[in-house]
Amino acid sequence: MADVSPWLILAAIIVVWAAVIITLRKKKYLANKGVSPYGPFIMWRTEGGKKFIDWLSRPARFWRAYAGVCKAICLAVAIFIMALLMWEATIVPRIPDDQAPTVQMMLGIPGINPVIPIVFGIIGLVVAIVVHEFAHGVLTRVGKMTIKSLGLILLVVPMGAFVEPDEQQIASADRRRRSSVYAVGPATNVLLAILCALLFCGAFMASAEPINPNPVVVNEYKDTPAYYAGLGYGAQIMEIGGVPVATVQDFNGLEFGPGTDVTVSYYYAGSLESSSVTAGLALVDVSEGLAADQAGLEPGMILAMLNDTEIHNQPDLQAALNQTQPHTEVSVRALQYDSGSGAYVLAPIDSITLSSRKDYYMQVDPSLVNESFVDHGFLGVNTAYMGLGVSSPDRILQRVANPYAYADDPSSFVGSTLLFMALPFQGLAPIESPLADLFVPSGIMAGVPDNLFWFVSNCLYWIFWINLMVGMTNVLPAVPLDGGYLFRDAVDVVIQKVKKGASEKDRARYVATITYLLAIFVFMLIFWQLIGPRLL
Repeated sequence: MADVSPWLILAAIIVVWAAVIITLRKKKYLANKGVSPYGPFIMWRTEGGKKFIDWLSRPARFWRAYAGVCKAICLAVAIFIMALLMWEATIVPRIPDDQAPTVQMMLGIPGINPVIPIVFGIIGLVVAIVVHEFAHGVLTRVGKMTIKSLGLILLVVPMGAFVEPDEQQIASADRRRRSSVYAVGPATNVLLAILCALLFCGAFMASAEPINPNPVVVNEYKDTPAYYAGLGYGAQIMEIGGVPVATVQDFNGLEFGPGTDVTVSYYYAGSLESSSVTAGLALVDVSEGLAADQAGLEPGMILAMLNDTEIHNQPDLQAALNQTQPHTEVSVRALQYDSGSGAYVLAPIDSITLSSRKDYYMQVDPSLVNESFVDHGFLGVNTAYMGLGVSSPDRILQRVANPYAYADDPSSFVGSTLLFMALPFQGLAPIESPLADLFVPSGIMAGVPDNLFWFVSNCLYWIFWINLMVGMTNVLPAVPLDGGYLFRDAVDVVIQKVKKGASEKDRARYVATITYLLAIFVFMLIFWQLIGPRLL
């Protein structure tokens, strides 16, 4: 059961904080100090800092050129994020309802989104807000427009900053100055994200090296032998049944009899430990409607025999299937976990009618069915030895230090980018114990204390991640986001050229209609991801 005490302490702090705010508000102390409460949040406005922004805005020629670059960045990112949303809308029907994104996953708020760690998430969010708002403020002053106030947003601790420009001046400014103000916020977030990603990959992760070369557990599947033995993520396997396991190939080639209990020795959180695990090739996924599912095989079972061939590992299974024909009945033996005895016992399944490998690929990816394609019996399962997915330490480092190692065309470049953004979903961000215990800083980072090395590394990644999310979200062409106002001005330019005879009132109506229709379309694309898998 999870320890709830930290959450109780946090809740108590927020309750006390809110009580103090309510008391100070009743005594009218806050208003005299330029502080406005909004629930448990407070906004502290001050005119201090204006001189600093004025000083930053002095190289006006540089900032105007920078704003031009930012507009190009916003356009490119807006096209990318809209294409991504529309592509995601096409795959929604293929997403199982239990894997559909939740509202919490859609919100990039630390403590609400379960993927975002609280400490690193708050650091990333504060940096993103400060950078975004100050970029707006600098271009506001470059455009000779007024900043009414600056301030902090606090919830016990500072949660971000804001710059409050004179909205009427921005609305009445020419399109060039107005679009510069809107563009620099999200574009600066994106540029800072790229800088932090380069530092994370090139300076930090490229300096880490593994202590041992042995395979590391990166996936532990539920209801499998490893799951019941408590062997999980971040364990570095050294020996199994007295056999040294130096590589992933060694692990995947083990030939212990299915159902045999063997001792696994592994490093976890800096100490050498051991567990007794049942050997065998475990089923981790069974496709509905295919051979294995129709025969009654279930995830978590150990596949012990197929077509009179004992199955020790994945190569054995593939060799056995290669000797079969589609739609034929063959013998099968599987082991299932008995919770009463805590051991694997024989499952009541003795035969299986195989599906067709060709039929399966014709449905999922017909391009793979060519002249060299060989059809044979097909189970419709995914397997993992002992129920573990393993990777080499070098491969793990490559994924975080050189995510574009295999990107050789635009499609693979985009795919590599999405995989790098998805490191939190792969258990690789933040990198913490027990995984961090398997590596040490070297090269230019040699001598840096391990705790500091990993803290800064994780800060850089989450500053990258949060800034990228803030930047991409804000360039969406939907009012009231920055991208919505940029799109509105762009539409106004087009309407002026297409409808030259239109009155100013008619032009404003056309612009408003197109702008709000697109905002609704963007909202529906996002909403579709939430409800689509649950409806279909």
